[in-house]
Amino acid sequence: MVETFREFGISDALDVGIVAVLLYAGISWLRRSQAALVALGMGLLGLVYLAARLFDLQLTTWVFHGFFAAAALVLVVIFQEELRQGFEELAAVAMGRREDPRPRLDSTEVLARALARLAREKHGALVVIAGLQKLDRHLSGGELLGGRVSEALIESLFDPHSPGHDGAVVISDRDVARFGVHLPLARGANLPHGLGTRHSAALGLSERTDALCLVVSEERGAISAARHGALQAVESAADLERLIAAFHRERRALRGSRPSLRGALQGHRLEKAAALVLALALWLVVAGAGPERAVAAGQAEGARSSASAKR
Repeated sequence: MVETFREFGISDALDVGIVAVLLYAGISWLRRSQAALVALGMGLLGLVYLAARLFDLQLTTWVFHGFFAAAALVLVVIFQEELRQGFEELAAVAMGRREDPRPRLDSTEVLARALARLAREKHGALVVIAGLQKLDRHLSGGELLGGRVSEALIESLFDPHSPGHDGAVVISDRDVARFGVHLPLARGANLPHGLGTRHSAALGLSERTDALCLVVSEERGAISAARHGALQAVESAADLERLIAAFHRERRALRGSRPSLRGALQGHRLEKAAALVLALALWLVVAGAGPERAVAAGQAEGARSSASAKR
């Protein structure tokens, strides 16, 4: 190991630095996404694999080679939406694109008025306002729409005679993207007693994403909002309007925020240290067991021996 570190040069430092940056980006993505347990499991398996390489456990190393090849494909399938969002954000940063901070029309007030009228008429409704996380893998069924938010459109979609009134309406970028959508139900016993399927669906999606889910109860004519797995009552149309407006402001702030260079260098030091240590460990395994280095060392030793013999 000491001999390996003695060969550490500029190219090796650059190699370790690039891998450390990639590992830190992966750790940061895992921190923002909902994949902490997956990361912990894969990290433990990775430590076992590194130990097998260090102690030259050939059978264990061979088994892990096949496992990690299959696991990479499985992870890409499971987190395809998150990976796509990450690449889109990377491209947006590279191109200098930002979300337009100006509100488009007054969709917040329009939506609040429409839901308040549905509540007065005791027509059930479920509206999902998308956050920054992709929703597609959590949604099923429904029809694409792509229409501008209006009172008439929202009320017609939840009219009891409408074929999609039992499903959810998904609003993305302040347009109605889909309607008649089915959402995942709440996990465990998070649903308060006496509430129905719409409330369970709202809670279920809010547990899995950062979306804001608004529910109108057809039995009680009451409006509720679900976010981050918690359900709260909304007392009036004015309160609902303030809630939706605050959600849009938070979304714009998170989307438009760009960390400074100083903040990027100073923040999350533990994660940066972990990424650097892991990169060094990987370099040590590859450098210590890499056939290229062994061949190069053998050739160098042979050249020195030949030169000594000629003398």
